[in-house]
Amino acid sequence: MPVQGSWVELWLDRYCAPGKHRFHPARPGVVRCSRCTKEELAGGATCMVCGIPGERDVFLISAAELASYRGKLCGTCADEFDRRRLIRGWAARAS
Repeated sequence: MPVQGSWVELWLDRYCAPGKHRFHPARPGVVRCSRCTKEELAGGATCMVCGIPGERDVFLISAAELASYRGKLCGTCADEFDRRRLIRGWAARAS
C-alpha cells in the first residue's frame, strides 16, 4: 500500500509556504496568490495551510526561517498540528 501523506503535508506541497503568498484581489471579498493560485477570504479568515475557513487563531512558526506568521487554522489542520506538533518544519502555537 502506498504511503498516504497527511492533510497538512498535502496542502504544504500544493501551495506556497505560509507567509510567502503574493495575494491580489480576485473578486469582491476574495484574494488569489499569483504564484500558487490559492484563494482566501480577504481579511485573513481562511486557514493558512489548506484554504478552507479558519477556526482557530494561531502563530505558525517556521523552524527553517526562524519566523512566525499569525493567522487561522481550520479544525482539520489544527487537529493535525495538535497530534504531530511539528510538520515539515512548521509548528502551530495559540495566539
